[in-house]
Amino acid sequence: MDTLLLEIGAEEIPAGYIQPALDALARNLLKRLDGARISHGQARTCGTPRRLTVTVDQVAPKQETVTEDIMGPPEKIAFDDHGKPSVAAVKFAEKAGVAVKRLKVVQTDKGRYLSARKTNRGKATVKLLKAILPEVILATPFPKSMRWADLSIQFARPIQSIVALYGTKLVSFTLGGRIKSGRQSLGHMFMNPGKVTITSPEAYVQTMASVNVVVNIAERRQMTAAAVMAAAADIETMNKAIVSSMPTRV
Repeated sequence: MDTLLLEIGAEEIPAGYIQPALDALARNLLKRLDGARISHGQARTCGTPRRLTVTVDQVAPKQETVTEDIMGPPEKIAFDDHGKPSVAAVKFAEKAGVAVKRLKVVQTDKGRYLSARKTNRGKATVKLLKAILPEVILATPFPKSMRWADLSIQFARPIQSIVALYGTKLVSFTLGGRIKSGRQSLGHMFMNPGKVTITSPEAYVQTMASVNVVVNIAERRQMTAAAVMAAAADIETMNKAIVSSMPTRV
């Protein structure tokens, strides 16, 4: 079990778009994992005006293997007069992906029918994510979306980078024929404008903090509120000092 990290870096997204987009991103990603039979834990989101990020804990390395019984043609048309499989039986076996000799006859309410037991073995999660993540990104809803350059895709603002990691493994895919996923995110626009490498989902928050990006929305709000209160306190102190230094009029 490993953690999945998806970060979409973009030009500045309107503030009112961010939380609804994060909620939809997490919801759609979990839905797609469920549909692909990939077990997982909880999803968490964070973001800034220039990035939308979702992580999912305890993502299984492979799909669940499932076995299903598939019903085929009636027994009476599945074998000829000599008991040999007919064309109908052979075609059914091919469709079910099993050998003819593995077909069974089962009794149903409608009579005796051929049946095949098919096992769908789980594929590697990283391989499946290469198809899932681009679709999840492009399904993110916004009040208004835009196209840019000559790309056919749409998003709230032009996408500049994509970080996609399953544990320490890169989930490699291309969005819109040009934007490639990778390990590199972008630092603070003014204080650390360059690229930064994310080694794993667990290192994401600390790595971004090292380039002056606070990805936790609640933490950033608290920092902003504290800074405003500190500035207000400084102004109040300064005003009191000015008042106390003024000559007293009699």
